Amino acid sequence: MTAAESSSAARLRALLRAEHTAPLLAPGCFDALSARLVEEAGFPVAHVSGAAVSAVALGQPDLGFVGATDMVQALSRISAAASVPLIADADTGYGGPVQTARTVRRYELAGAAALHIEDQVLPKRCGHMAGKEIVPLPEAVARVRAAVEARRELVVIARTDALSVAGADEAVRRAGAFAECGADAVFVEGGLDRATAERVRAAAPGLPLVLNASESAAADPAPADALAALGARVVLSPVAPLLAAAQGIRAALAALHATGTAAPVPRMPWAEFNDLLGLPGHTSVEERLGARPDRHDQEPT
Repeated sequence: MTAAESSSAARLRALLRAEHTAPLLAPGCFDALSARLVEEAGFPVAHVSGAAVSAVALGQPDLGFVGATDMVQALSRISAAASVPLIADADTGYGGPVQTARTVRRYELAGAAALHIEDQVLPKRCGHMAGKEIVPLPEAVARVRAAVEARRELVVIARTDALSVAGADEAVRRAGAFAECGADAVFVEGGLDRATAERVRAAAPGLPLVLNASESAAADPAPADALAALGARVVLSPVAPLLAAAQGIRAALAALHATGTAAPVPRMPWAEFNDLLGLPGHTSVEERLGARPDRHDQEPT
């Protein structure tokens, strides 16, 4: 296997081309530990959400606080800890076409297999928040074209938030324009009905459709098989692990505060936790190579 064939982007492209009865489900990971858990669970891909990184790294909501450097730092740590291909949120590209191109190169070096670029104005908002605005179509196309021209292997996913802002016709028009300028996949944010999904797929023929099953919406997201019926090739679940982790931490802290012990709260055993972190492999290396010799026992030079 060559280096190109073994890269995360190449592996993701192979997964996108493969025949599947179900879409690729990409759960969110927000740090190295959560990425290892995603990989341990057997998912073929993972998603790195800007909202999740904003929450974990900055303690801020998804209102455009997170920048390219924050995402690159998170991606570098996550890709070093797990080998699962990463689909990364790149928001608006963090500027114009020149900044978008640099973002693509930085994401690729940080280990991302794919990124998605969206057509919101700066500063952007979470896709499920009120008050979103989108840029004119030529500006949105320029972002996608810049990403396509800058990438080496990275999968470029073009996202539009037009559905809830300007309606289905504009979302379909933008999906078609993104396909024409070389995007590898299209991502329509929002609740698609079957008719609109068919129009999107017709406007971007042959391109994978990416849909979002996010708990940040008002109602629970549709299951992956329901989105598969709309033609989704990739289904993102960006914040489900993060919300579960936050709830678990809150429960443990509440128990500790109230009773002086977190013992009643379900948690991973310490030995199992260290197995997840790879402790047996590290101790094996230590045993194999032996302890460092005592300097007092060394022969003088």
